[in-house]
Amino acid sequence: MGTMTEGTAVLLVDSYSTKCSKCGKGTRIEDTHHTRLMSGWGTPDPEARPCGARFVAISTRRLEYTVEFLNELRPDLPAYAAGKVPRDLTT
Repeated sequence: MGTMTEGTAVLLVDSYSTKCSKCGKGTRIEDTHHTRLMSGWGTPDPEARPCGARFVAISTRRLEYTVEFLNELRPDLPAYAAGKVPRDLTT
């Protein structure tokens, strides 16, 4: 069984999924911490575990997604356009 780590992460929004920037695994867009996995198109790895990081911002790798769109998804998190997340934001 894996253990959850502490730290912070960015919630990364894509076309059909959201991922945690810390561990790269799928997550639910409404979660404040990476405590649940959201499966993608395939069968999730039975050994996969969420990392437990706290989401401190929302961003995307898709250039067409605007900051306004991201703010609508999660108004409680600061939103950053693709490639604009400050490096020291996550731990």
